[in-house]
Amino acid sequence: MKAIMYEGPRQLKVIEMPRLPLKENQIRLKTICSGVSHGTEMNVYRGLAPFFRKKQDPATRLFLEAERDETWEYPIRSFDPGVWYMGYASVGEVTEIGNRVKGIQIGDVVACSAPHQEENVIHEEDAVVLPKDIPPEKGILLTNLITAYNGIMDTHINLGDVVVISGLGVLGQLLVQMARMSGAHKVYGIDMIEKRRAAALENGCDEVFDPSASDVALEIRRRTGCRGADKVIEASGNGKALNEAIRIAAPETTVTALAWYQGALADVNLSEEFHHNRIGIKQSQTGAVDPSFSNLWNYGRRVETCIEILRHLKTDNLMDRFVYEDIAKAYRIIDKEPGQVIQVMLTY
Repeated sequence: MKAIMYEGPRQLKVIEMPRLPLKENQIRLKTICSGVSHGTEMNVYRGLAPFFRKKQDPATRLFLEAERDETWEYPIRSFDPGVWYMGYASVGEVTEIGNRVKGIQIGDVVACSAPHQEENVIHEEDAVVLPKDIPPEKGILLTNLITAYNGIMDTHINLGDVVVISGLGVLGQLLVQMARMSGAHKVYGIDMIEKRRAAALENGCDEVFDPSASDVALEIRRRTGCRGADKVIEASGNGKALNEAIRIAAPETTVTALAWYQGALADVNLSEEFHHNRIGIKQSQTGAVDPSFSNLWNYGRRVETCIEILRHLKTDNLMDRFVYEDIAKAYRIIDKEPGQVIQVMLTY
């Protein structure tokens, strides 16, 4: 079977590997399609993820200097144990089940967090069976949808709010639609890339802005009686965009930072609007939700809800298809020519 390997930063190739063994509580999947993460995966592909130089201590949850044998090192293969960062949005057909598997049958189509390779073997509890009315192509968005949904929940959108989504990649496109579902009165989008702005207008934005063409914070003030946006979600991972999100936000509000920012952010200015308008920044990511309601919204319930949301999302204007053998080309395009694609989907 085919899998992938990183030989170094920005060095990716397809390799051959033996089929994986199957344990009694596992299922074997023949991959139908998988989605490339344009954020997390790109940070790893470029060699920027902190795990190449540090480790996260599980007790203190601090990133500490790591010994050589505790950091990620090349080459890295998609089937190596613990490699969660070479693809985590896969859809496959169940071709074999272990003798202790109860809730999944051969022929089921499931979404899962699994790497970009022709076959995957996962535990039964890690698979989400897709209803037959949801195409496999939509299923590759489930992992990102759960992340975006956490961001929506952490943002606490109220009926009538003015919401700004900064960064209109795949997360931003999902956020635009869910902000609208949540009762936002106006939804504005921001992105440098014209293709993303056009898709966001089709997906529910009232208006979109190119931050290189105007002062977006001032434009939002003009549309809100000088108040600023009630809610701002920053999903681009860019330091300048986070600084602009702070400027866009109304005084005494909190920006939801949904991106994974890499390194120190020299472009974030904490002396101006952040300080004088008393702006908060709340990091939101896929691992947890606001503790004030986490007892009601466990992971299983969020997955169930996102499956239902998936039925109603417009996604046909997001997908850019590549055959699996062209995965290295797809990564290069995401890395160097991001304006060409919104969501890269690999087909097998």
